[in-house]
Amino acid sequence: MKRVISIVAALGAIALSATALQAAPAPSIEDPLGDANFVNDQGTGDGSLGDFNQADAGTVSDLTAVTFSNDKKNLYVTIDTEAAPPAASGIGYRVRVNPDGPGGSYCLIFEAFHPGANNDLTMAKGRVRDACEGGAPVEVQVIGNTLTVPRKAHKGLAKGATLKAPQAQSFLYSGTYPTGFSGPVADTTKVGTDYKLKK
Repeated sequence: MKRVISIVAALGAIALSATALQAAPAPSIEDPLGDANFVNDQGTGDGSLGDFNQADAGTVSDLTAVTFSNDKKNLYVTIDTEAAPPAASGIGYRVRVNPDGPGGSYCLIFEAFHPGANNDLTMAKGRVRDACEGGAPVEVQVIGNTLTVPRKAHKGLAKGATLKAPQAQSFLYSGTYPTGFSGPVADTTKVGTDYKLKK
């Protein structure tokens, strides 16, 4: 009887492990390690050239992946870097989706700003803004490397909506939040794969 219980327990653990593995979302954006250098196509923001110069100038600014996930209430934007912020210099991250604006400009922008010697932040701040229709940015929570964005913050986060052609940047952030200066751009990514919101 004990052996049967052990076998059932083992099978249950395997099933739970398989479910956990399946539940882990794949990154929508992946970027090479060791390419945060303020050179490449940084500043253009279109990701068309990608990163080809391997002269690395930073770890906290070195983007490696961006992963989206969601539940019924929130969208989670996880920004992975070679080393986690904060750093001596204030750093910011921008993830842009939906290039539906004039000339293919990105409409929906997720941003995280971290404290450093060159800004007045004492803790990480985040926001989502609509660069096409305007309106006031909506403040969102930043914990570690993840922005938690309430889906009610923007109509583009409704059930079944698609976050199209995601692209990301890291940059130095200086001055007084929220009107500080974002730049120069340290790392940028190629355009990634679309993410369709579930639930």
